[in-house]
Amino acid sequence: MWEFPGGKVEPGEGCEDGLRREIREELGVDVELGTEVVGPLDQGWPLSGAAAMRVWNVRIIGGEPRPLEDHDELRWVDLTPQELTALPWIPADLPIVSAVVEAARTAHSSLP
Repeated sequence: MWEFPGGKVEPGEGCEDGLRREIREELGVDVELGTEVVGPLDQGWPLSGAAAMRVWNVRIIGGEPRPLEDHDELRWVDLTPQELTALPWIPADLPIVSAVVEAARTAHSSLP
């Protein structure tokens, strides 16, 4: 099943630094964080009773993306409902997929 990259924040590490580290470890790239895809909780998007995830739009600023740790495949898809919802996502990520689609639709409709 498909999931967003990421992982646990280490002690003494902020969410943004943790995301950059996790993406470097999992995909081999350095990223610049853009806007956050805000979740329904202060902690972000609920994953389980004890865990939540925060999600950002990012831009690759270094490296070539590869599925390194914890992932068998990496795929770029268009930010359209047809492309994103065609993938079998883990259930916890489905609300995030919907929010990403809506954010892309909103951003696209506000372009000149």
